[in-house]
Amino acid sequence: MPEPGKAIYARILRTLPDIARWVKTRSILLSGHCEVLGLEEDGEELSFVVRDTAAGEIYVSVVSRPAAGVIVEAVSQGQNEGEVLAVPENRSHVAAALGDWRIVDTVLHTLGDTARMLEVPEGSVCLLPSLDGVDLESLPPDLRSELEDAVETSPVCAAYADGHPVAFCYVGSRTESLWDVSIDTLEEHRRQGHAARCVAFMVEHMQREGRRPIWNAVKSNAASLALAARLGFVPVDEIVVFLPPVNWSGGLR
Repeated sequence: MPEPGKAIYARILRTLPDIARWVKTRSILLSGHCEVLGLEEDGEELSFVVRDTAAGEIYVSVVSRPAAGVIVEAVSQGQNEGEVLAVPENRSHVAAALGDWRIVDTVLHTLGDTARMLEVPEGSVCLLPSLDGVDLESLPPDLRSELEDAVETSPVCAAYADGHPVAFCYVGSRTESLWDVSIDTLEEHRRQGHAARCVAFMVEHMQREGRRPIWNAVKSNAASLALAARLGFVPVDEIVVFLPPVNWSGGLR
């Protein structure tokens, strides 16, 4: 990365505290695989859009209120589905720029009472240093692709039932002190405790690195909210996710 780019990223990172609402944004900036668009300064406040250039899909975070044209530029170069993140206080500004993009409200949680985290029976959950030997063909294509990408940059663990992996947990994003919980369970094995054991295992694993978990749950996802509460996560903030219109193929209509 050229030195001017490093200086800009460092300056931006100093303005974004390492808290739940900025986990994905800081993770993208720390990776260096990103592009900052429309950077403007108003006193102590910076406005800009950061786009993840490593992802195969659009992944954009809008910070403060950059010009609408900058937001449009950030999403118009993508070809596949993705998402745009914004904090609730800037919801209307981003919504006006994106037009008919769908809006999903999500709740961010941090771990409160760790004593409520489940005990993980020995051998029921294992780290997967790679996907070698994992029966990927039995997994849905989207999940298989997700795990193949995740194992390149994150520890991945799997919960087993009858000798087969049925639930997976990995680090969706990470900062200096936080990480975002990503969890998937095969549909026929849901509500059997596999996801909870996976999360408990990964929480302990990441604690050794000095990182605390962030749980991101869509407001309408009662199962995710219930599991978060069961494991001792407590709501601390919200974030707004914008998803492309149905049948969107790059660019705005």
